[in-house]
This record gives sequence, structure tokens and C-alpha cells, in this order.
Amino acid sequence: MPSKKPLPVPPANAAVAARVTRREQRRHRSREEILTAARCVLLRNGIAATTLDAVAREVGVSKTALYYYFPSKDALFFELVFANLQSQAQAVYDAVEKSKSGGEALGAIVDESVKVFASRVDDFRLAYLQAQVAGQGAVHFDPQQFARIRPLNELFLAGATKKLRDEQKKRPGRAKVEPRLMAFLAYLASIGLLTMKGMVEGLDDPLVYSDAQLVEGFARVFAAAAAP
Repeated sequence: MPSKKPLPVPPANAAVAARVTRREQRRHRSREEILTAARCVLLRNGIAATTLDAVAREVGVSKTALYYYFPSKDALFFELVFANLQSQAQAVYDAVEKSKSGGEALGAIVDESVKVFASRVDDFRLAYLQAQVAGQGAVHFDPQQFARIRPLNELFLAGATKKLRDEQKKRPGRAKVEPRLMAFLAYLASIGLLTMKGMVEGLDDPLVYSDAQLVEGFARVFAAAAAP
């Protein structure tokens, strides 16, 4: 039976669809411009000194226009943090999926996390350190925002956890550490490496070891711990 050809879109409907598409593109572009400006202001001034007025001035829009996209400074900061965490989590997930063992998966967590932020240390500071140094009460995320972040934990940890768990069913790992905890420790190792990297580079006193050497060192340690 011959397939039916799609009915032609009436010109009026096509024009409406085009206008809607252009409007959505403008909204997306405006939202991204605001986030870019907010990132600049936050990195320049810190969270405590950042205001929506300052961000509005940076991007060249009214504060009312800013409220259309982001109802508060916390909401704006959250979106910047979330975007960085999401890109890191997706990179880790993709690398872990390609790994052939639990130990290799642990190394992939460290390796990919460092690759994501090695050339963007400011974004690492924004995602992981700004809220810590801003002072109590400077940042507040609501339950809905935390609900968006929590699934990222699965991208970070679930793949390596499953590989380790499947291996431990056959033979326990040398370190005898629970699989999800082991995956979380690899994640913490990457955060520690990046924190140290950002700290010493900010002082213009780079580490003796290269990123590649540090990542390889962690990979060997975790592979040995996961091995039977």
C-alpha cells in the first residue's frame, strides 16, 4: 500500500509556526546571554556582591526583563551550577560506558571530570567552590532545584557501581569497599585534584605533576583497589 504524503501546511499556519520558532530562538538566545553575563559578574564580584541589578547592567537589559527569565539570584546561580554539573556528569557517563572493567570505570570518572574543567577552572570554582566561600545564607536552592541535581548522581556513579558490583559477585575487590562508595571516592578524587589545581594556578605556582600524571596515578590506585 503506497504511503500517504503529508498534507501541505497552509500558508497562514506556516507563518504562525515560523513566528513561534523565531520567538523561541530569541528567548533561548536572551536566556543564554543573561547566563553568560551572570557568569562574568559572579566570577568578578563573587556571589555575595552579585545582584540582579549588576547582571542586568552587564547584559544590557532591564531588571524587569531579567525577572522574566530568572525570578531570583539563587535561580540564576543554580542554572550556572547545573549546566556545569550536567556537562561533567554526561562526559563521565559516556566514558564509563566505554570502560571494560570496574577499575577502568573508576579511572574514567577521574579522567573525564578533569578533562571537563582543566581548561575551565573558573567554571569549576563556580560549580563547586563559590557557594562554599560565599558565606552562610548567601545561596539557597529549593527542593525542586535539588530534585534536578540528584539524577546527575546516577550519571556520575551508577555505571561504575554496576561494573564493580558485577565483578564483586564473582570475586571481592582487594580493597573490600562497597561499590558505590568506591565510585564516589573516585569522584571525590577528581574534585580534590581540580581544587588543588585551581588553588596553585591562582597563585602562579603550578603543581610539580602534570594533570596526566595525577590522573594516571589515581587510575592506578583505584584499579588496584578494585582488582581481586
